[in-house]
Amino acid sequence: MVANSFFQEYGRSSFIAFCLIVYFALFALSPVFHLSMENLFYGNQIDIRIIVMFLLAEPHFAMTLPLLYGYRDNFTDRPLRYALVPFLIILLGTFLFFQINNLFVIVFLLANVFHVNRQSVGFFMLQGRLPFGMKFLYEISLHIFTLVCLYFAMVLQHHSIITGLVIFIIATTTMLSLFKIKIGSFPTIKQISVIFQGYLIFLPIVIFSDILLAFAVGISIHYLQYLSISWRVCKFGFLFSMKIVLFLLIFYSILSTAALSGFFTLERISIFVLIPTMMQLLHFYYDSLIWRKRTGGELISSILAKTL
Repeated sequence: MVANSFFQEYGRSSFIAFCLIVYFALFALSPVFHLSMENLFYGNQIDIRIIVMFLLAEPHFAMTLPLLYGYRDNFTDRPLRYALVPFLIILLGTFLFFQINNLFVIVFLLANVFHVNRQSVGFFMLQGRLPFGMKFLYEISLHIFTLVCLYFAMVLQHHSIITGLVIFIIATTTMLSLFKIKIGSFPTIKQISVIFQGYLIFLPIVIFSDILLAFAVGISIHYLQYLSISWRVCKFGFLFSMKIVLFLLIFYSILSTAALSGFFTLERISIFVLIPTMMQLLHFYYDSLIWRKRTGGELISSILAKTL
């Protein structure tokens, strides 16, 4: 019963609507607040990318720290996955960052895409209470959709609202048709909104020529989802003092946003940029461990249910 109430909390339509409202608000406001690349994004000017970075993106990355503290026993119980592999990621990542930066960017981008799409699949099951049999098909469709968007944006250098809408309509229509074939009926309006969230995240890549702006607008849904569920885990699952957690998130976000926005240095390849970027890469890795049972630990949602 407790577990059911937990899932119902994250299945409420109000939270889905809130994420979509924030997404479309950012989408609409971005042309107003967005500064062109010629206006020196790394010159400490404020635009929507820095706002999203400070309020959502970096706090979302910082939330990994209290979650890892809650699972601190795993560093001694499973040192290979929780200590050695991250150490190797730091070594290899640092080498690529300074020596083969283009390859580092590609690896980082693919890790980011995989991480975000995997969470979309998780919320596909959590918010929509959708059939498990659709999970694999949805994940594959998200990866294909994202790669197509990246191909148009980065290879063809083509950006258009019409192109984005066509790709979006094809992807969602295909997914809904597969749903009908496999399940025997179309999903409800609420379930459709959950399905659409996953595709909307990377859709701006095809529309905005600035990929940083596209990520700021699109991945906002992902940031809100992660912060929401992680906050409840820290508060009710691990019983942390949320004042301390909030201070950590703000403090981390100030430093990392300052570093990434050029406050400390205008050099794109520097130690000030490396540190928060490496923290993001570790976030992608650790997130693949702490939210699933196959690592040998309990699923975080199970801990939350027990505590409640």
